[in-house]
Amino acid sequence: MTNKHPFEEAHSIGPKMVKYLKAIGVTEFDDLIETDANELALRINVELGGNHMNALGVRALENLVTLAKEKAAK
Repeated sequence: MTNKHPFEEAHSIGPKMVKYLKAIGVTEFDDLIETDANELALRINVELGGNHMNALGVRALENLVTLAKEKAAK
């Protein structure tokens, strides 16, 4: 039985993206409410050096930010 991170509820978010987000200090849904996917992608690329985030990665981050905002609204 694997123990998934809550972020993996979002479409297209898996362990690798969770690792990227942890690298930039994003560990909870509250960390995502006041940001957008493009900003997150830029921060990931800067922190990890290089181009880790492509258009599909940005779309996955959009799904995650949307999920975070939905959870905050409840």
